[in-house]
Amino acid sequence: MNELQIFENKEFGQVRGTEVNGIPYVMLNDICEILELTNVSQVKSRLNLDGVIINEVTDILGRKQNANFISESNLYRVIFQSRKPNAEKFTDWVTADVLPSIRKTGAYKIPLTKKEEMKLYLEVLEEQDAKIEAVNKDLQDFKLDMPLLGLECSKITIAVHKKGIECLGGKDSSAYQEKSLRGKVYSDIHRQLKREFEVFSYKAIKRNQTDLAVNIINLYKAPFALNEQIKQCNNQITI
Repeated sequence: MNELQIFENKEFGQVRGTEVNGIPYVMLNDICEILELTNVSQVKSRLNLDGVIINEVTDILGRKQNANFISESNLYRVIFQSRKPNAEKFTDWVTADVLPSIRKTGAYKIPLTKKEEMKLYLEVLEEQDAKIEAVNKDLQDFKLDMPLLGLECSKITIAVHKKGIECLGGKDSSAYQEKSLRGKVYSDIHRQLKREFEVFSYKAIKRNQTDLAVNIINLYKAPFALNEQIKQCNNQITI
């Protein structure tokens, strides 16, 4: 059972309302009575059922009963069905006073003093700042979780190139000059990256993993067979 608030108006009488997940609802029977709509079931049949909830109320005899409560959009649908002359004035009261009060504070209250208004205003600002900060954090996390962009790709490419030269014995080495052998080294470094991060391409590595990828590259060592080929190539005596 959601807690009820009771709203009193000298002209219209009583309207019961409640709040569910920050959304205000008002009791259908109360609205129909005020707008002189006698067939409540027929009125309900014309509403969007997604905006109708069941909530427990207590009648004048103290008995607990289930009652229909409707959302703001359904409230307008009910009002449109009424021919009562002051339906428009009733709409103004509910939409400008009751619903905003439920939505913002969870209860219907008398007009605030200037001091109370300022306090509420500052609280709203603090809440907005907290939400903005949370959104910014989520945005930063999202950016970091994105695949590599140009800058991160360049960092990895430079690290791979540097490590390949080191493994081959330098740019002036015979192994580096041997195109097929050079290709094997760079291919194996890329395979190592894809194995470590379980991706089909090193470009699928996340942005927040860039430094880890560079560190893995720096620690790379050519497998034994490939390393022997490099040594053999570099030890060849040119005649």
